Amino acid sequence: MSPLAFALGGTVVYWSSLLLFLGAAAWLALSCSLYRCDGGRDGAVWVVFPLAVFFSLLLCRLLHWYCHTEQYAGFFSALTRYDRGGFCLAGLLPGVLLAAWLTLRLGYGGSLPRLLDALAPGAALGIALIRLGQLFSNSFRGKLLITRSSLQHLPLAAPVLTASGAVEYRFASFFVEFLLLLPLTLWLLRFYLRRRNAPLRLGSSQGSTALLFLLFFSALELVLDSTRYDSSFLRSNGFVSLTQIVGALCMLAVLIHYSRRSLRALGLRPLHILLWLLWLLSLGAAGYLEYLIQRHGNWYWFCYSLMSLSVLLMVLCAYWMYRSLRPGKARR
Repeated sequence: MSPLAFALGGTVVYWSSLLLFLGAAAWLALSCSLYRCDGGRDGAVWVVFPLAVFFSLLLCRLLHWYCHTEQYAGFFSALTRYDRGGFCLAGLLPGVLLAAWLTLRLGYGGSLPRLLDALAPGAALGIALIRLGQLFSNSFRGKLLITRSSLQHLPLAAPVLTASGAVEYRFASFFVEFLLLLPLTLWLLRFYLRRRNAPLRLGSSQGSTALLFLLFFSALELVLDSTRYDSSFLRSNGFVSLTQIVGALCMLAVLIHYSRRSLRALGLRPLHILLWLLWLLSLGAAGYLEYLIQRHGNWYWFCYSLMSLSVLLMVLCAYWMYRSLRPGKARR
């Protein structure tokens, strides 16, 4: 059971629920402030946020049901009984995109990239707090067992109850993600305040805050989702998780977006070919290391270290493609 935060009379509040609420509130408050700072209407954020929560929870639940049908009595049970089962994070992105598009269609003006830019830093902060809350719930399922007593504490390890009631210390995936998302939030804030309207070659930088958040967050999920033994897999694929697949596709989408803009602005250059090849080689290396992780349990730390480096190189390739669009940053 989730640890108790406090109780007032007959009202009991658990840490996981409290941090879930704080994460949603922080996301809403920060996004509303940033959108107002950019001259947008507060009403747009107040409309898009509840829609994003509704669509994201629904899609996350449906994906979890699809991947874990054994945890539910049936399809309608998955939609009506929330005391069992869970959510698949891969549904978050389409839920937010659908909510943002619908908000603009309702007549709140602005542009989709501009609205998504304002949502991105708040999303990083909100997800960080939600991940921290999941550390206190039964949803934590770390794969890497940590047996050395000197390491059996945060930030590296967290206690997990086994089916027999024993306590094991496993890699604290959620807490590590919380720690990494905090500096990402600060970087996104700095980027948004300094470069949200900065000119790029053949266009503006609107949408770049959201795209770079998607790039960095997908990279985190690509590695950290592999460290959990309760990851969601497609029924026809038990090799890489659904979250990893979506993460890799999101990183590819960011690379393609900036590659197309860079090609139009600069023409084909050796830099483009080099970045594409490095990205593909890094993706292949990350996939092969995932294969080794699933086949050799005693190679965990070595493989995850190399996988992190491979995914980092994928991030740098896409980010440098973005930088090639900034005036004065291109190289022949």
